[in-house]
Amino acid sequence: LGEIQAEYGGAIPKHLLPETATGLGVKESFLAALIKRIPSLRLQDTHLLEMCAGPNCGKRTELAALAEKLCKANPKVTLKFTQCMRMCGKGPNIRWDGCIHHKADPELIRRLVEGLEK
Repeated sequence: LGEIQAEYGGAIPKHLLPETATGLGVKESFLAALIKRIPSLRLQDTHLLEMCAGPNCGKRTELAALAEKLCKANPKVTLKFTQCMRMCGKGPNIRWDGCIHHKADPELIRRLVEGLEK
């Protein structure tokens, strides 16, 4: 669980609970209760949208402005700007709950934030 938490930026995403519980051979409810009882573990109750702010991706100010607007309207999404993701040739790059998306465009941002895509 600690490895999952570290991989996803300090919190275990809720959408991974069923798969993780199955992998560990326990019920999802037991796993959620266990996470609540261990102080070093944290369950993510919001989505995290990370946008690359490197020299190439950071030039897409209209994409960042749209993301800020949509995230302000949706309290279940946290927006964070990161240092360069080192994938400049595939940009603009974003990370949604730990999953990297390349060639991000306004439609992808909308689908993610409005809950239409994982």
